[in-house]
Amino acid sequence: MPPIILFILKALEGRGAERMVTTLASAYVDVGYRVHILCLERTQDMPLDGRVRYHIVPYDEVFAEQNLDPESTQAQAYEAVARRIDNYVLSQIGVPDLILANIYKINWIMAYSRLPNVVNVLHTALSKQFQRQLSETPDQTIHHLKMVYGTHPCSCVSEGARQDLISLIGQITKTTTIYNPCDATDIKVKSLEPSCLEPFGLIDKQYMIHVASFDTMKGHKELLQAYAKTARKLPLVLVGKGKLEDEIKQLAAELGISDCVRFLGFQANPYPLIASATLMVVTSKFEGFGYVIVEAQALGVPVVSTDCPFGPRELLPAKNLIPVGDITGLTLLIDQAIDNLTHFIVPLNPQLLPKHIAQQYLAFGSVIEGKID
Repeated sequence: MPPIILFILKALEGRGAERMVTTLASAYVDVGYRVHILCLERTQDMPLDGRVRYHIVPYDEVFAEQNLDPESTQAQAYEAVARRIDNYVLSQIGVPDLILANIYKINWIMAYSRLPNVVNVLHTALSKQFQRQLSETPDQTIHHLKMVYGTHPCSCVSEGARQDLISLIGQITKTTTIYNPCDATDIKVKSLEPSCLEPFGLIDKQYMIHVASFDTMKGHKELLQAYAKTARKLPLVLVGKGKLEDEIKQLAAELGISDCVRFLGFQANPYPLIASATLMVVTSKFEGFGYVIVEAQALGVPVVSTDCPFGPRELLPAKNLIPVGDITGLTLLIDQAIDNLTHFIVPLNPQLLPKHIAQQYLAFGSVIEGKID
């Protein structure tokens, strides 16, 4: 029988981790693997390859069935979820040859799992994700992170994120760096689908774009402050949804740039919008990888970005980067890019294609199991 690959996620939401999972899932199916995705919530923003088996094990139902009282600790609750996942996988899927557990909540749950061949995939920098906890209760937080990430081998989506992990918990488990895959062919095909330019009053190659959820770490506030100081030769298009969207809309009004900033909401297929953009701007305060950078590269769109920890500096040259928080520098960089677009185009690294990334995970899994040297 073909080997089994299992991805575990909280839900198929429209973020980088979910794009990584859906892209890799298709790559494994293409080479004959049996591929399964197991989620704990029913939310599905991402389209899924029809050849991939999709499973839901709702953790809220597990809590109810276990009769966990309000005094139960989160650890007890997650241990119960892990038992349910183990039982479900063994009875409905079989013993996976490789399990890729994505996102902190899943990593914590799977620390209690007894399934073999588990690899934790870290999509961000733990020191940034747990910055407040590390400041308030450092010893307790480090102890917790050692439990979560010391149980299984860890793959990090950038070398910076891997070094960050080691600096926090030490070298207590096997680690590696495997970048997120970029399916350039699929992205190009999807970019040819009809776009929604006209309803938003947009013209092809006559706007700049920022694609991210409205979260503090994505730097929308700094982006608008910098954009307000630019020559504003082109409108700024914001694609995404999130809890801070209304706050950012209010900021645009306060800065007097509402007529130049377009809020397009979440787009299941953002690639026609990216392909038609003149420039991609990334203003994250920290990233594990920086998916939109390589997606823009796949479409030949120039990119400028904050030099945040830890992904962008591994994907872009120094001339395309500006320090986090440097509003004046970002203003100048945007104007420079608009005036000299070709100077800021960076080709996609072919090693990021899914077939190469899929093989790297298999190789790491083989090293863990002692199958190869």
